Amino acid sequence: MRIGMVISGGDVTGINNFIFQMGRMAQAEMVLFNGGIPGLLANRHQEVSQRELTDFSIASIPVMQSGRTDKKLVRSEYELITRQLKSLRIDVLVMAGGDGSLQFLHTLSEFGVNCFGVGMTIDNDVFGSDYTIGFSTACEQVLKEVVKLRNTGRALTGRVFMVELLGGYCGELTLQSAIKSNADFALIPECQIPTPLLAERITQRLAQQNSVVILCSEGYTREYSPGFQGAIDTLIKQLEPMIGVRIRKTIIGYGLRNGDPTCEEIYQGTIMATEVVRCIQSGMRNKAVIINGSNKPIPIDLISMKKRLVDIEGHHYKLAKQLNIL
Repeated sequence: MRIGMVISGGDVTGINNFIFQMGRMAQAEMVLFNGGIPGLLANRHQEVSQRELTDFSIASIPVMQSGRTDKKLVRSEYELITRQLKSLRIDVLVMAGGDGSLQFLHTLSEFGVNCFGVGMTIDNDVFGSDYTIGFSTACEQVLKEVVKLRNTGRALTGRVFMVELLGGYCGELTLQSAIKSNADFALIPECQIPTPLLAERITQRLAQQNSVVILCSEGYTREYSPGFQGAIDTLIKQLEPMIGVRIRKTIIGYGLRNGDPTCEEIYQGTIMATEVVRCIQSGMRNKAVIINGSNKPIPIDLISMKKRLVDIEGHHYKLAKQLNIL
């Protein structure tokens, strides 16, 4: 069997392990297409041995390149991709990415290509899934940053820190990172806190402890467009006069996409790969594999894939409310 692999959208760590597990469990030849959908169209491919994949499986250095495109492909381009895959004797094409990437796969499947998709985004915003590749490691990067800020806040007390994270439309990364790092507040697009109330809560918290750490999604102020950074600049200008304390800012941004993959990252990628291989070997076609809250991988139709937001009825949202983070 020959499996083609393409990743699309924002790069993440952890994808190496998914590719390694796919090749190992399927006993397949792996063909990597570099550059996302544009790279697939340009037929930029390379074959990679299981020997190489083993060495890179838990490394943070990417074994292949991602890519982005805003262009919608036309019929002739889908036909070209189909012909190229056939000439390379690709039996199955697997793509990792966000909702837009998986919608592309659905269209490609209508041209006779057997397509499988998995969620790969640090935003963890793929519909129906509780976990996407890259999310756990991104949370770990936030935890490390909060630890450093707490330490400096203990050395010189009375500081307020605000950290901007990626997540233009979905606050899942900010929400879960705040819970897991014991940050004081999570500012997410799905839950707007009136600025005077936020200022009051910051002041109260600062009277009780050495520092206050606020995590803020880049989309919180509704200024976001792809590539935008600086939502916390807007917010800091509004908050500082109200609290009378200078707010120290940090924009982690793209550093969230890399780092040594966590144990959870390796585990989740492995069970995703296991399910994709099972589906292929059982004769299924054109599915996306999601992971539910019980860590169970589930195949669903590609057409079902779309973006999701934080579930305000979900466990993490309710827990954050209990912790007074939101």
